[in-house]
Amino acid sequence: MIQNRRAPATSITPVREDSGLFKKGVVPFDIELVPHKARSSRGDLVIKGFFQKDTQIDVIFAGRRAVETAPLEMCLERTFSNAVRDASRNQQQINIDNIRFPVHVEGTWRPHFLRDMSGWETRSYQFLVAQWSFTDETGAMVEFGELPSGQQGKL
Repeated sequence: MIQNRRAPATSITPVREDSGLFKKGVVPFDIELVPHKARSSRGDLVIKGFFQKDTQIDVIFAGRRAVETAPLEMCLERTFSNAVRDASRNQQQINIDNIRFPVHVEGTWRPHFLRDMSGWETRSYQFLVAQWSFTDETGAMVEFGELPSGQQGKL
């Protein structure tokens, strides 16, 4: 029988959550997000992103930070809507990977292993976000999330 190793949500403090997510500390990073997103079974927001123009990664907003993502999701949706409107106006096909929204993130890298149908494992990387900032539709720089305890002021 498989036991549930997760602690009850009521016993997860921010310090405990951060110690599990950001074991290797945090690094600042500039990425571009595309409007391709999903929610994990834990409620984490997973958004497809790119860095260095063409390296694809999964960008994850986990735990308590996942509930702060509404403004970012609205900006992504607005960016997508504008791109679709422009493409239809110009009678062009749209490639979602070309719809990019720049975001400055601070977080940590985590390897992710997937096994294909033939049993081969491939490794990709995910970026777990602690804090993020972007320019909203009014032109103001907005910031969300928080650095893990003990990481404040280290960047």
